[in-house]
Amino acid sequence: MLSLHSILAAAGIVEKMPMLIGGVAGVLLVVAFIVGFLKGFRKVGWSGLVWVTAGGAFLLIARTIDINGNTTEKFVKALLIALGCIAATLVLYGVLARFLRPRARWVKDNVNGDTSLAEYGLEFEPEYLAYDGEDDPRPYGKRLYKTGFNPPNFAGRLLGGIACVLNVAVIIWAVVSVLLLGINATSLSKMNIGLVLKNAAVAKLLEFAQFALLDGLSIGLVILVAKKGYETGLMNSLRAIIVSLGSVAAVAGCFYLPFSPLASQESGLFYFLHNFVDRCTVALGNKVPFANILSRILAGACLSIVAGILMFLLNLLLKKCCRLVSANAPTRIVDKILSCALYMIIGAAICVGVWFILAILEHYGLFNISEVISEWAHLSRGVFNFVKALADKLLP
Repeated sequence: MLSLHSILAAAGIVEKMPMLIGGVAGVLLVVAFIVGFLKGFRKVGWSGLVWVTAGGAFLLIARTIDINGNTTEKFVKALLIALGCIAATLVLYGVLARFLRPRARWVKDNVNGDTSLAEYGLEFEPEYLAYDGEDDPRPYGKRLYKTGFNPPNFAGRLLGGIACVLNVAVIIWAVVSVLLLGINATSLSKMNIGLVLKNAAVAKLLEFAQFALLDGLSIGLVILVAKKGYETGLMNSLRAIIVSLGSVAAVAGCFYLPFSPLASQESGLFYFLHNFVDRCTVALGNKVPFANILSRILAGACLSIVAGILMFLLNLLLKKCCRLVSANAPTRIVDKILSCALYMIIGAAICVGVWFILAILEHYGLFNISEVISEWAHLSRGVFNFVKALADKLLP
C-alpha cells in the first residue's frame, strides 16, 4: 500500500511544494490586504501586531542581553524578560486602542419633563406623547454613542491593509513552521517528503522556526490569557472562582459531614449535626432498609440546599460588588489592569505546564523536543531545561 508521501514524491509534488505553498500564501496575503484596505486600520484586528511586537521585542532583547547563569537563573531571567515585553506591549496596545479603536456605548440622557425626547434623537414609546410629567418629571432615555466608525481615509485604509496582511502572515508562518519542525524532528525527514527541507528557502525558514517559533507561541499564549483577563476583570474572575469552587466544596462538605466522626459528637460545636442526623433517622423510620445510611444522605441533601441558598446570596452580593466596580472609570480600569497582570502570571504558569508535559515525553523517549529548539531560543530553551531537570528528578 502506497503511503501519502510516496504518492506525492511520485507525482513530483514534493519538489514543487515550496512553490505551491508560496503561491497559496501569496493569494491569501493579497486577499488579506484587500479586506484590510476596505475595512481600514481602526476596524482591522490588531492581534498580529501585538504578537509580533511582543515576540520581536523579546527576541531582540534576548539576543542583545547575555542570559547566563545556572538552569534556574536562565529560566527566571528569560521568563521575566518575556513578561516585561508582554506587559509593555499590552500597555501600548491599550493606550493606542483607547484613541484609535472604534467604540460604541450606551449613553444615558437626562431629559426634562417639558422637553420632547425626540429632540434628543431618542427612542420612546407612543404613550410618551401624552405624558404630563406629574409622576416623573425627569424621564430618561438611552442612545448608542459611536466613535471611530466613520469611513477611513486613504492612509487608514493603507495601514489597515498592512495590518491585515501581518495578521495573516504570522498565522501562515506559524502553520508552515510547525509542519517543517514536525518533519525535521520525526522520521519523515528520512522519507521522500524530507526532500523539501533541502530547498534553500525552506532551510532558512526552518532555521528561523527553530529560533523563534516556540518562543513566539509561548508569548502568544500568555498574551491571549492576559487579554482574556483584561476583558473579564478581577472582580468577575474572583466571583466566578469563588462561586464555582465554593459550590463544589460546599456540596462535598455537606455530604461528608453527616458521615464524618463530627456527626457523632453529642456536645460542642457540632452537636446540631448529630441532632439533625438523628431527626432525619426518626423521619425515615426504623422500617426503611439502610435507614442509618439513608438518613445521613438525607441530612447531606438538606444541608446542600441550605448551602446552595447561601451561595446564591453570596453570588448576588459579589455581582453587586462587580457592578459597583464597573460603574466608575477609575475602579474599572484598576480592576482590569490587576486582572490582566494576574492572568498574565496564569498564562506563564500554563506555558511552564505545557513545557513540563513535553519534558515528560522526552524523558520517556516519546518525542525529542530538544531537536526543534535552537540554542538562540532563550525562552524555550530556558524553560525546557528547567522543567526537564525537574522531570528527571521526579520521574523514574
